[in-house]
Amino acid sequence: MFTWARCLTAAKQNDWQLIWPTWQSFKPKNWRMNPYDHRTYSDLFNPTETYVTGLRKPLYLARHRWVPELYAKENEVTPGSVVEFRGMEDMFAPFRYDHELVYRELLRIARPQHLGAFEDSNLAPIAIHVRRGDFANRSSYEDIINTHNSMLPIEWYVEALQAVRSATGQNTSAYVFSDGTDAELKPLLELPFVNRADFGSGLGDMLGLARSRLLIASGSTFSMWGSFLGQVPTIWHPGKILQQLLLEHPEHEIEWARGDGLPAWVADILLNDPVK
Repeated sequence: MFTWARCLTAAKQNDWQLIWPTWQSFKPKNWRMNPYDHRTYSDLFNPTETYVTGLRKPLYLARHRWVPELYAKENEVTPGSVVEFRGMEDMFAPFRYDHELVYRELLRIARPQHLGAFEDSNLAPIAIHVRRGDFANRSSYEDIINTHNSMLPIEWYVEALQAVRSATGQNTSAYVFSDGTDAELKPLLELPFVNRADFGSGLGDMLGLARSRLLIASGSTFSMWGSFLGQVPTIWHPGKILQQLLLEHPEHEIEWARGDGLPAWVADILLNDPVK
């Protein structure tokens, strides 16, 4: 999605024609480590009239000169060239200020079966994203803080939710989004008014995160996408704010350590803000 979003915003800025991405992916590690989401991306999106598709796509790719994204940024591109976008370098930075364009276009191309979060009339105000799957269980707190793709202790999520509820003075309901097992999530799921959410796919769950009023995040780019798309106030584990994502209220994304207090805006958002 990072590659697509950079391409989308660059095309908008330069008045380029978009070629429909090749979304399909197969990574053996995902099948081995993450039984809940193999991330093949084959059934998430449908192209709109904005994109070059069908037989025209291979014709465009075969006939025209390809230039790398970096070259296109620094040089004038000859009409008829194909600008190639790859990877997730700089993550959200290239399109952070194009949030509305990216979110609007994502909803346009998402297949209807992945939009269940917009049909849930009782969407819980708090979303908790617990990443397991291919994340590693680190041996020390320092390793968790300093190493990417680290599994966070389930106790941190529990205490973060309890701190939020203490700040609001009520058992605000929460949805848990996770690729973990019920056994791994048991300390969370045993809390009152906490339920596991499942909107049918990784994309559906990401949009569920985006519709929440407060996100307790996992430290993954999946959590980052939910926070960015919905501009959701977010609580991160120490060391896990990798980029600032919120435009109007950057102070609404914080790192929180077990035992710390919470700022007043947490209660204000949950007690006063309407559901998105």
